[in-house]
Amino acid sequence: MIAATGGVASGLAAKAATTSIPIVVSAGLDPVEAGLVSSLNRPGGNVTGISWFTTELAAKRVALLHELLPDATDVALLVEPSTPEAQRNRASRRKPRASSAIGSLS
Repeated sequence: MIAATGGVASGLAAKAATTSIPIVVSAGLDPVEAGLVSSLNRPGGNVTGISWFTTELAAKRVALLHELLPDATDVALLVEPSTPEAQRNRASRRKPRASSAIGSLS
């Protein structure tokens, strides 16, 4: 078994190296979109693992923050711009604006 815990890059490297050794990946991105598995329901191949779907949950986090701090009007989010998730995080955190009183600092 290969434990590819360095995110998508290590998972893709392990996947490219073997099709017979089981690979367990931990990643914050959508594993289907990243090319690690063919689907979430039936990943196929020799890759499995967990994903936090951090970007996809951004709208839920803002909604929860709004419930906890209903008077808040601005939220700052620090994101490492060199990570693959940075652009997705930027786009995702803008979505809640339409349905929330909380704005986002760019």
